Amino acid sequence: MQQKVFKITLLTICLTLSLNLKSETETTNSLPQQAETSSYDPLIPQMFAVDSKTQTIAVINKNENKVEILKRTKNEYQKDTVIPADKVEGRHDVFAIYRLQSVAIYESHIVYLASNRDSSFVSILDMNGNEKHRYRFNGAANAFSFDSQTKMLYIAGDNASGYNVFAIDATEGFDHINIASSPAFSYVKPRKADEIGKHDPWGTGLAMIAMVTVFMALLIICLVLIGFSSSLIKISNRRKGVQPVETKTAIAHTKVQRDSSGEEFAAIATALYLYNEELHDEENTILTINKVAKVYSPWSSKLYNMNVYKR
Repeated sequence: MQQKVFKITLLTICLTLSLNLKSETETTNSLPQQAETSSYDPLIPQMFAVDSKTQTIAVINKNENKVEILKRTKNEYQKDTVIPADKVEGRHDVFAIYRLQSVAIYESHIVYLASNRDSSFVSILDMNGNEKHRYRFNGAANAFSFDSQTKMLYIAGDNASGYNVFAIDATEGFDHINIASSPAFSYVKPRKADEIGKHDPWGTGLAMIAMVTVFMALLIICLVLIGFSSSLIKISNRRKGVQPVETKTAIAHTKVQRDSSGEEFAAIATALYLYNEELHDEENTILTINKVAKVYSPWSSKLYNMNVYKR
C-alpha cells in the first residue's frame, strides 16, 4: 500500500510540473518579441557625445560657445580640435548670435546644432573636426535625433511663440544630406486680433459690442445718480422736518401757491420801500465842513537838511 501511495504522489508531482512548464512556454510565446536592435534616440539636447570605435568625445563648451573634440591617448584625453559656432565677444546683437544646443556622433560623423531667436543651422564634421556641410533653416531649434532605420534626422525646438519641427533626409549618408525636400512644421500662437478677425472680418460685431457696452454703462451711471440725488433730498428733508407731499392734489395746490406773477412782486417791493422810508425822520442836508488854516512850521523842512555848496 505504501508503495502504491508513493507512486501516485510521484505521478501527480510530475503532471503538475509538466503543466506549469507548458503554461510558461505558452505565455512566453504569446508575448510580443522585442526587436533585436533598437534605433531609439531621444529628442533631447546632448552636451556630450562618444564614439566607441575611435574613443572620441565631442563636447559643447557653452562658456566659449565652441565644440571641442577630445581624443584618447594611452592614459588620458587631450583636446584635439576646437570649432567655434559663432563669434560672441564684442557683439551687441545678442539675439543674432548662434548658440550651441546639442551634439551627437552618427556614422563616424560629428553633428552639432546651433540656433538663435529666428534661425538655426546643422553642421556635419568628420572625426577630425573638418566641416563637411552646413545646413541652415528658419526657426529656432534646440534638439535633434537620428533614426538609423529610416535614416531621418529629426530636429525640434520651442520658443516663446510656439514650436518648430524639421526632418532631414539622410538616406544617402551624412555626406549627401538632402534638405530641399525636408518636411517642416512651425506653430505660432495666434494673436487675439487674428482670432477675432477670423470670426468677424468686417468688425461689425466688435463695433456693436462696444456701442452696447458704452450705452449700458451710461444708463447704469444715470440710474445711480438719480437714486443718489433722491436719497440726498430725502435725507435733507428729514433733517429740516419737511413732510413729503404724497397726493397729487396737494402738489398742485402748492404749485399754484408758489406760482406768482411779477405785478405781485412789484407791489410787495414798493410797499416795503415806502415802509422803510417812513421810518426815518426828516433831516437837514446842510454840509458843516469848515476849512482850517495850517500854520507853517519849518522845523521839519527837508531843505535845511541839505548841504549848500557855493560855486
